[in-house]
Amino acid sequence: METFVLEKRSGAQVSCVQEIPENLKGIAIVLHGFASSKESDTVRMLLRRFPEAGIGVVAIDQPAHGDAESAREELRIEACKDSLAAAEAYVTAHWPEQEIFYFGSSFGAYITGLYISTRPHKGRKVFFRSGAVNMPTLFIKDDPTEAEKKMLQDLEEKGYMQPSLDLGSPIRVTKAMMDDLAGNDLFEIFDPKKYGAHAVRMVHGEIDDVIDPEAAKRFAEQFDIPITFFEGEGHSISNDPQSPERLADLAIEWFQQ
Repeated sequence: METFVLEKRSGAQVSCVQEIPENLKGIAIVLHGFASSKESDTVRMLLRRFPEAGIGVVAIDQPAHGDAESAREELRIEACKDSLAAAEAYVTAHWPEQEIFYFGSSFGAYITGLYISTRPHKGRKVFFRSGAVNMPTLFIKDDPTEAEKKMLQDLEEKGYMQPSLDLGSPIRVTKAMMDDLAGNDLFEIFDPKKYGAHAVRMVHGEIDDVIDPEAAKRFAEQFDIPITFFEGEGHSISNDPQSPERLADLAIEWFQQ
């Protein structure tokens, strides 16, 4: 496993980790979820499982996430897409003949969905794990709780709030990022045919209390995407020790078919 840093056109940096096997059959660019990082349990599992199947992994920290270079950049939608584009340019430059896959967890799936719908890119196979298809609604609510009202008060008074969604370390979300979310409804923007046909696959926890399983089901039906619900699993899909392995099996099968 190798860690390295990419520099974007803006000058901002992207913290990365990769594992590239010798018997290479494609490379997956992996995006973690909100308040997570490239050091997450899911990413570590993929760094082990994918190379065993001949699939290389390049995982990145999204802006404002992790504890390295990426953490210094403000969280914005376009900045997230820029980081994914930088990773794709890196993979294309070093392994130009290899097929590119996208694996997005939660918020990472949301960003991946926006990316393939709005920017030219090379990959054509996509896998969403606990995809945050309704990401804007996690912060923009009609009936916020008292804790959410306090965060919104911070947003007005300080210009930012720091939610974690009970997923990890608090992440600074600015007014500008809130505007980004309000203008990026994946149900409206997602277009997997705009830059060529894509093979998209979804996996979701049946009792996910972060991303509503019904929202995932509606999204899958709207865009004719095969979806597998893991019984008894929440957002992390790890209640059963075998669930992460099953998830990896499904992703590998999807990328290799």
